[in-house]
Amino acid sequence: MTINVMELVVLACFVLAVLSLLVLVYLSYRYLEFIETMLSNSSFVVGNKNLYSRAGLIGRVMRICTVSILLTVPKLFVYRGLVDSREVDRFPVAMRCVLVVLWNLMLISFLIFICMSE
Repeated sequence: MTINVMELVVLACFVLAVLSLLVLVYLSYRYLEFIETMLSNSSFVVGNKNLYSRAGLIGRVMRICTVSILLTVPKLFVYRGLVDSREVDRFPVAMRCVLVVLWNLMLISFLIFICMSE
């Protein structure tokens, strides 16, 4: 019973996706309120907070993931009028980088895992 390279890549992608999700879960418990106050004039963030606030762990993860998506493509959300561009510009750069990198890492790892698994 040997593991070939393809199986190793699939396993690595799965592990990366799970680790990214776990870090996002931690960030949702530690920093979600701070993040949402930084984007308090955003109808998108306020709407998601109202929608998912009573959903427990899944709701917190959904809220932090939607903020990560917002920070990944902010021009789209500004264009649609869902977020104030000044709030996005004032958002802490380090936190923005962490959220964007984690979201993209989780997304890409999961997509590779799905595409390569049989």
